[in-house]
Amino acid sequence: MKYCLDCDWYLNAASEPSQRDRSRAAIEHHVETGHAIDSSESVVRPTIPDVTGEIFVRDLVPSSD
Repeated sequence: MKYCLDCDWYLNAASEPSQRDRSRAAIEHHVETGHAIDSSESVVRPTIPDVTGEIFVRDLVPSSD
């Protein structure tokens, strides 16, 4: 699966069977929009946990203690 980290754009094997065509479309989307594209082996788009940004960042960044 190819999906955009900035908007709802995505392609998967069901919508575009050719891996080469999916990659080409992802590159075109990036060139046209400047958005970041991620490739994943999952069948569905990953979701971000429904928590406030402060908690999410705190859990990702190691403590300086």
